[in-house]
Amino acid sequence: MDSQLDDQLLGLWQEEKWNIYRNALPLDQRRADITTIEGDFAFSLVEHLLSGLPFQMAVKPSHDASQRLQSLYFESRTSERIGGAFPFAVGFPLYVALDKQGEPVVAPVYLWSLTLEPGAKPADGWAISRRPFQQATYNHFLAAYWQAAFGIDLKDALAEGCRQGAPSAAELTALGDKLEATLGVDAGGGQIALAAAPSLQAINLSAGNGRLVWAGVLGVFQPHQHLFSTVEISGEKEADAPLLHSFGLLPLDSFQASAATLARQHPHTLIVGPAGTGKSHLGIHLLINGLSNGLRCLVVSPRVGALRQFQQKLEQLGLGRLSFLLRDVNLDMGLFLEVLRASANAKAPEVPAVGAEYQILANRLERLKEKLDASYQASRKETFGGHSWTAIVGRYLKSIRKEGKEVLSTQLNAQDYQFTEDGYEEMSQAIASCQRLFDKSGTLRSPLNNLHPGIFLRMEKAEACEFVKEKTEDLLERALRLQHWYVNRINTYSDLLASHYEQYYQSFARRLSLLQDEIAECQGRFGASFETAGLGGLRFRSVFSGKSKEILAARQQIAAAYERLLADFTLNPYFDFSFADADGGAALPQVKDNLARFSQALQRWHTGLREAVQEEVQRLSPKTTLPVLNFSEQVVEMESGLEGLLDQANESGLYHLPVHNKMLTIPRQQRLLDELIEQLEITRRSLPEFDDFYDWQHNWLQLNEQARRLVKALIKLRPQNWQAAFDSWFLENCLSQHYQAVLPPEADTLPKLYQAYEQMSELMLPRLLQDWHARKEGALRQMRRSGKEIAQWLAGKKPSDTLKEWKNLFTSGADGVVQAMPALLVTPHLAGELFSGSAPLFDWVLVDEAASLLPQEARNLMGLGRKIIFLGANTGIDGASEPAVYNWLESAGAKRFSLHQPHQLYPIHLLQPESFPPPQPDGPERVSFEQADGLYDEQTETNDEEALRIIGLLNRIEKTPQRTFPSVGIACFTKGQRDLIASYLLNIKQRRSTGVEMIQQLERNGLAVFQLEELAGLHFDVLIVSGTFGPIGLQGGLTAHLHRLSESGGLAQMLLLMSRAEKKILIVNSIPPDQLYKMAGRVEDKATWLLGAYFLAAWAASLGNWSALGRLKEQLPGWALPS
Repeated sequence: MDSQLDDQLLGLWQEEKWNIYRNALPLDQRRADITTIEGDFAFSLVEHLLSGLPFQMAVKPSHDASQRLQSLYFESRTSERIGGAFPFAVGFPLYVALDKQGEPVVAPVYLWSLTLEPGAKPADGWAISRRPFQQATYNHFLAAYWQAAFGIDLKDALAEGCRQGAPSAAELTALGDKLEATLGVDAGGGQIALAAAPSLQAINLSAGNGRLVWAGVLGVFQPHQHLFSTVEISGEKEADAPLLHSFGLLPLDSFQASAATLARQHPHTLIVGPAGTGKSHLGIHLLINGLSNGLRCLVVSPRVGALRQFQQKLEQLGLGRLSFLLRDVNLDMGLFLEVLRASANAKAPEVPAVGAEYQILANRLERLKEKLDASYQASRKETFGGHSWTAIVGRYLKSIRKEGKEVLSTQLNAQDYQFTEDGYEEMSQAIASCQRLFDKSGTLRSPLNNLHPGIFLRMEKAEACEFVKEKTEDLLERALRLQHWYVNRINTYSDLLASHYEQYYQSFARRLSLLQDEIAECQGRFGASFETAGLGGLRFRSVFSGKSKEILAARQQIAAAYERLLADFTLNPYFDFSFADADGGAALPQVKDNLARFSQALQRWHTGLREAVQEEVQRLSPKTTLPVLNFSEQVVEMESGLEGLLDQANESGLYHLPVHNKMLTIPRQQRLLDELIEQLEITRRSLPEFDDFYDWQHNWLQLNEQARRLVKALIKLRPQNWQAAFDSWFLENCLSQHYQAVLPPEADTLPKLYQAYEQMSELMLPRLLQDWHARKEGALRQMRRSGKEIAQWLAGKKPSDTLKEWKNLFTSGADGVVQAMPALLVTPHLAGELFSGSAPLFDWVLVDEAASLLPQEARNLMGLGRKIIFLGANTGIDGASEPAVYNWLESAGAKRFSLHQPHQLYPIHLLQPESFPPPQPDGPERVSFEQADGLYDEQTETNDEEALRIIGLLNRIEKTPQRTFPSVGIACFTKGQRDLIASYLLNIKQRRSTGVEMIQQLERNGLAVFQLEELAGLHFDVLIVSGTFGPIGLQGGLTAHLHRLSESGGLAQMLLLMSRAEKKILIVNSIPPDQLYKMAGRVEDKATWLLGAYFLAAWAASLGNWSALGRLKEQLPGWALPS
């Protein structure tokens, strides 16, 4: 399904957990060369191994070898308690080579699973044994390495040696021959010549394709076969049959109920939450619901503690007969087979018969639940920002108490806005920034608004102010010069035009006066005949009469003067006047009349001459200047000067809008110039407020149009609380958009649901047991028919330890097994070993403590059932790293859901909302703190003083009111300290020292010692914590090992520590108090801060110092505040 994960598999053996599969050299205390244990131990061990039979060997090694075996024992026992498998094994033989990078490869070829136990007394040494179900396996990492390095797949050849449980000597030598033939590996000539593990110098000489060294190494080999299981994940799964009901026997909170609904709707689900939010509780509910609906369920967890929690709860509910915790083949297969055979002969459960009433109640419950769910989901529907509809209603009601939604409803169009979390944050930031700046500037309409946006976006404040000042002064100086020139030229033209008009008037007035005087003179001289006589008659009489001749000459002279006047006026008519026809001046009455009227018109024009000049000046342009004045070139120069100024203003980048000269006349251009000068003057006068305006405009120009409209509306209406006004308007629109018209349930719906549930709960257990007993009977019949050996074993004719083909139960008889045990609880490695390579056997697969899985393990588990539900912890801290498996699951399509409501309140858990401080603050009855002041040994990573103090604390453990001892766990910060305390406990038991009975009773109740990262999935009534770290000498400073907490995983380990004690926590510390206070002040280093604050809180609680607890609560950093 995911080739990338397959490519990453080989890289895993570079990691510390799997590195022993790549380099098994016994370089630390947790590995041992079999030739260094005791005498001929190595030869005896190999002989036993190659026989293929169970065996037990007593070993009394040297002190150094005994210390190595002790470290191996503690490591393997811890692994067994955590992961189920007892990973103690011997790797034999070793493949030795150098990889392409020149790094050594010392990889065991086969791994024989063994059992290591200490003797009853120190002198008894150690017992190493192989049990009937303990088998050998090959190194899958090595097989993958060979395939990658040589391109040859040897998995089948390696697996052949394990087909009968373990390879024989002949099979080993045959494998050596095959490696020589296929890979060119030096196998030693086909002889098993036992040798010591090679030294680093010898490894560096392993040139070529490597060699086989017949050496063995005892070590802790975590199960790895399941990582290489072939599991196909179908992209399209069969549609799930509708469930009879969605109820179980456990109550759920709203988050858990929503998560359960999501899990039933999707094939792959990831449900996460901080410690105490009820993930395992939800898993048990889903398991019971699945069983009651006839579904076959597989519960998987890499932490056996989580599986035991499931098992114990099922036992409490009466469903224990349907489940079995199968931790490891070597440990539990014999018991599992016995229980399975016993169940085949078990009688039907003695429970009352359940009839049709159960079905009726289930249907009624679902109907009632659907009504309540619809109403609940509508009120909890995500509106925006991950908040439910109800939560938004609460925020809306809070905001309208300050400002109503109507403030903005009439100003803004809701269609222009996005009612999302991003939209809300963007608008809120705009409001906050603008309101702060508006309070300083006080107005939205500043004279500086017309400055170019680039000034505010691309320049710093000081640079921008200097730029505006410089450009304004330059432009203003040039504009004023041009303005003076305009004024002077316009005035000059006005004077020239007035003078010209006056001359025009004087010329016509004088000529008119002379002409009128001449007519009057002639009339006075010649009498009436001068006016009345016709020109024709005068010409005739002029021949005979001298007077007629004079009259004719005068008339002709007047007519000529009149015609010249008429012609001159017609050529330049500066005012409107129309001359009546006077027969070319011959009709003297008409001439006199025309001249009289012309005189009046001329006088009227002269009277309005000032206005005429002004009007002409207003129309001044190159086309309207009087040619006679020769002024057009000067007008063109004026226009050019203005254009040059405007070009300079536009190119300067001073103003946002360009200034264009579209005016046709010089006076209008002058007004444009005046406006520009006024604008420059205003800009210059406004420079004292430039700093405040710069801040406003710099912010304003970065807002989008919707934000600007919003701020303008707020400025226009001036509400007292801008943010509240926006919240009311925004949230009201959000609620309107996400409103669902769901009918509210009737008032008696909930009482009816409760009554039906109580009735159904009483019937669920007997119905469930009856149904599965019937299914088991049918499954057992199929198993008996699957093979003679299985049939004899089920009939009790054959003991379980002789059932060599027990694996057939999980292949050909697998369906019968899961019907007989429909709630199998297994670890991931066992799930891969038993169920991979076949069609999905399970309807539901529940995976608890998913954070401890590798992505490869999650991928394989997804192929085991039709529905997979992963349950895992997260820190609950924003920005904290998450396990890689979560990211992979989401990329693979898993639907994620987060739980938030705490159910378990742990002593002094700093990050739980209700737990710090609780209604009754944690005190000495729940918290104990001892300052041991021990010294830390950096070489062994131990603190002996703290270890001794903790042994003493065990003797002070008190019984519960039920007269039983509580479950006790011991947590340490290093594996060295873990092993030291475990060795003290072992020594007390072996020597039967004082307190041995107490320790044995506590061990029966689960007493064990763990390093912090091993605590996942475990919970204790009482947790004893060894702070481990401390000064490294009497005068030395604090150990530098403390900085390991700052590395990846430190924060998660601290959170684990705070959530493992359910009733009481006892802390033994050696870090000096002044250092704890310093650590509690380094809030940026989350893990170190948490350690310091946690220990100080425990110290204060143990003394009943509530004020100190309160101060710690008040000083929680922002990232640590519960969400």
